[in-house]
Amino acid sequence: MSTTVFINAMELSEYAYENLPGGQGAFDTTLVFASKLPETDKIVVLAGPDFSQEGDYKIIRPAGSDMKDLVSVFIDESGDCENIFYFYGDTPLLDLTITERMYKNHLQYFASYTFADGYPYGMAPEILKTSVFNQLKTLSEKNQIKISRLSIFELIQKDINSYDIETEISSIDQRMLRVSLSADTKRNYNQLFQIIEKLPADGKVSEESLVNILEKKQELLRTEPSFINVQITGGCPQTCSYCPYPGIGGDIISRTDEMTIDQWKMILAKVKTFSDDAVFSISMWGEPSLHSNIFGIVEELLKIEKFRLIVETSGVGWDQGVLKSIAEISNGRIEWILSLDAQNPDSYKELRGDGWEEANTTALYLHELFQENLYIQSVRMENQEEYLEKFYRSWKEKGFNVIIQKHDHFCGVLPDLRVTDLSPVKRFPCWHIKRDLNILIDGTVPMCREDLKEEFVLGNIFTDELDLIWNNGSGHYLDHLSGDYPEICRECDEYYTYNF
Repeated sequence: MSTTVFINAMELSEYAYENLPGGQGAFDTTLVFASKLPETDKIVVLAGPDFSQEGDYKIIRPAGSDMKDLVSVFIDESGDCENIFYFYGDTPLLDLTITERMYKNHLQYFASYTFADGYPYGMAPEILKTSVFNQLKTLSEKNQIKISRLSIFELIQKDINSYDIETEISSIDQRMLRVSLSADTKRNYNQLFQIIEKLPADGKVSEESLVNILEKKQELLRTEPSFINVQITGGCPQTCSYCPYPGIGGDIISRTDEMTIDQWKMILAKVKTFSDDAVFSISMWGEPSLHSNIFGIVEELLKIEKFRLIVETSGVGWDQGVLKSIAEISNGRIEWILSLDAQNPDSYKELRGDGWEEANTTALYLHELFQENLYIQSVRMENQEEYLEKFYRSWKEKGFNVIIQKHDHFCGVLPDLRVTDLSPVKRFPCWHIKRDLNILIDGTVPMCREDLKEEFVLGNIFTDELDLIWNNGSGHYLDHLSGDYPEICRECDEYYTYNF
């Protein structure tokens, strides 16, 4: 019995080739791992157009980026092998002991597909029996799924009862840490570097040593921000009843202040140097449509290749010509969230104010321009519960994505209108302090969006270096790790929610 190892190197970042502690890069480390796998017959590297590494392996460039293209390569290259191993070429902490255990169970229980669950991503490969490839090919031709780190399981889920699946379950469930042990971004590379530095002196990777580090050294998991939340305008066309901004922003209906393009470019430049694949929101407070050069704001961000943008909007104040121009340059890197909240004009006016017809018109136009990248949103709260299902069904029937957002009372500043308490039984450190950076229109960086009174200011993006600002938040995160929460955090119901 023999196996073929497939290593996905189709879209490896430059960080996959940067040296890690011990001297090797992530890609070279995965090659060593591949050579040690049981009954390995050959190693196949799935390469993209820019891949230029040479070694003792076969290079195959799939015909496309869909799962049907990947399965076709599996069929063509697995030969007479009965099973294959599959993993990405930027995951240097793959564990041989876990993998050998998985492979033993895969054979013993005649599994079609074996994977690990409860571990951080990058600790174990996936194992597939070659006899299911033709079945997977048919499935992949019916379901257009892009190749991704989770796409094999995503494909199998389409007809999950047709496969015998074996799961290797971690003794400690670490999914809530949302750790990816991959060198695919600067953030994850730096995280990997720090984790590997904490491994035993012999550098040996083991389930016990990694789990121990991730459980007891969680300060290593706060590297660079992944979500940048920015206020670009002071004004808003509505004073929503469940939003604190009318209470802290003054006469927001009349405000015309905005962030300048030069200030925006400064923010983009600083973030690019520090966190090169960040997701931006331009909707921290205020309405983005009111910015006098909103096209320029979007255009400048999209000039930076790895940045993505989220625009959360009321749908009021947009010029359709501007929206069309934005769509023409978006290249799939912009997502829209349009907050409607209500199912009829009367409820809308009570919740949000004027603008019902305009918001609905904008929703239809955005859907025409952006399709799956548009989400219609409603906040779940008291007095709205009976309308929520109608709202959801109505928009889903029209082909729209729908988000039902939990109510946020902003640490007790607003009345608590939650329908149910979704908070975990056991408290854990705040996701937002760990991964978000919030920037007000004057450049002030509060600890988080909930810090309405600016009690915990980390610095100013226009005058301070970004690494200094970010490091100023480390103390708050360490306090959370030790279970020491300031009053604002004790009252918060957002710590377990996350953006990116």
